[in-house]
Amino acid sequence: MVFFAVVNWIAIALTVWKIDPDNLANFIFTGSYLPMGLLVAGGIFWLLSILTLSSVRALRWTLAIVIFLYLRIWGLGSILNGVLMLCLMILWEIYLYKSKTKDGVVHSD
Repeated sequence: MVFFAVVNWIAIALTVWKIDPDNLANFIFTGSYLPMGLLVAGGIFWLLSILTLSSVRALRWTLAIVIFLYLRIWGLGSILNGVLMLCLMILWEIYLYKSKTKDGVVHSD
């Protein structure tokens, strides 16, 4: 996992350093920045998978972060949206933690 994370973050760094953002803006969909979005999503996912030791939790947090980043790109993201998304994600994690049975099995994952 560490290898994939390092390779992904090197690809992100090279993309930021070498490629003009205007070349990525309209790759498949207009204004989508799809290649960079996929690279960032992969990088965040691998990093969070290593930090949390849970790919399901990493996927949830990655989707929330990427959605917030796309809201910022489209001009709809604000600090309030970020705080609300953060609070929703924390509440979701608390709910999943509380819903564990005594055997340690999570029902919703």
